[in-house]
Amino acid sequence: MKSIKYFLIIMTLISLSTCKEDINETPCSEEYPYKAKLAIKGICFNYVIELVDGGPISDLVENEWTDEVSGKIYNNVFRLSNYCDFPPDIEEGEEFYFEIINVPTDNLCMVCMAYRPTPEKAIDINVCEL
Repeated sequence: MKSIKYFLIIMTLISLSTCKEDINETPCSEEYPYKAKLAIKGICFNYVIELVDGGPISDLVENEWTDEVSGKIYNNVFRLSNYCDFPPDIEEGEEFYFEIINVPTDNLCMVCMAYRPTPEKAIDINVCEL
């Protein structure tokens, strides 16, 4: 009986030591990486992202949008659609690279219902490293 117990403990330790940590960063494809800035990190994932550099996606972004809270005018912005997948360590004003996700994702995380104005146009993105 003791040998079975020790065997199970050893097998558990071996299986735990072989687990790999999931890394959520994926490389951007070389064809279409976009550079953006988190312009507004609003309450309850009401995030506004400003396109800094990348291919022509003018039909997916607001060419000009005025923030009702600050009165500031932003160019080439969109609302983050897949907020559950956005890295929490990116702060307002920081730049990052992303790709557009063609198949919308489900937002299955807990979000409060507070409202903050954001652009009408929204995009699902994948933040990535070059």
